[in-house]
Amino acid sequence: MTVATAARSTTPEDAASPVRELVIPDPSSSVRWHEHDWPHPLARWHYHPEVEVHLIRESSGTVMAGDYAGPFGAGHLSIMGSFLPHNWISHRDDDAVVRNRDAVLQFDQERFFAAAGTLPELEALRPLLEAAARGIEFTGRTALAGAAALEAVNGTFGLRRLAAVAELLGVLAESPESERRYLDSHGGSYRLDADEAEIFNRALGYITEHLDGRMLVPEVAEAVGLSRDAFSRLFARATGVGFNRTVTRMRLTEACRLLRGTDLPVSDICYRVGFTNLSNFNRHFRATTGTTPSRYRRLDEV
Repeated sequence: MTVATAARSTTPEDAASPVRELVIPDPSSSVRWHEHDWPHPLARWHYHPEVEVHLIRESSGTVMAGDYAGPFGAGHLSIMGSFLPHNWISHRDDDAVVRNRDAVLQFDQERFFAAAGTLPELEALRPLLEAAARGIEFTGRTALAGAAALEAVNGTFGLRRLAAVAELLGVLAESPESERRYLDSHGGSYRLDADEAEIFNRALGYITEHLDGRMLVPEVAEAVGLSRDAFSRLFARATGVGFNRTVTRMRLTEACRLLRGTDLPVSDICYRVGFTNLSNFNRHFRATTGTTPSRYRRLDEV
């Protein structure tokens, strides 16, 4: 497979990176807007106390948020709540760089809640920010309008920036339920310390590089330098669902990408993502997506 992710060899700088991303505040603004390429040191399994509105401009792959793993493509717009771990893993060749793949807005929700005491209009954001604890992917018109509003924040200052941020958050807060997909199943805490996060990122990289083959806990545990029991405990704490369910979700996410982006027969995709028989693949695919692989491909073509 030509899947490039956190499986790249880690550097001493990567190993020292904490699981908690340090978001450096802008003293002249209540929010921080930035963009970054992929690969990038921030493109890893991490969390932070700030709420994050995130847009993928280009590429496709797997988005992970808490215990959720699913596909993303260009135009993927989401909001990740405070302390919810997340990552977007692009499926590209090893030497590929996606320039300015991500546009990101981060802010301290407690500042907004505190300001609501004197600016009651901000109370309208509370339901959105509370729901963001699970992570929300926006679809339809909300995704299009929200992406445009997020891009419009870039380059603004002072009152114009405040107005642009209000426009963005208003679009998201007023989005209908039909254009929201909630990601993490319960909005729990999955915090790891720096060493655990580094091991978990290496494990994700190993899994992604070997999705087309057998995946046994002892082999992956050995690859990242842990005992089987310690590895199982780490995965349970990091994802909330454990190793086997995480691997299955990643296999199915890759299957969705191949169904959308290639003409490969379903049977070939089944084996390419690591399932050993077609009936088992179809059963898991339907349980996760609500439809069969063949129907999923036809729906994508409509």
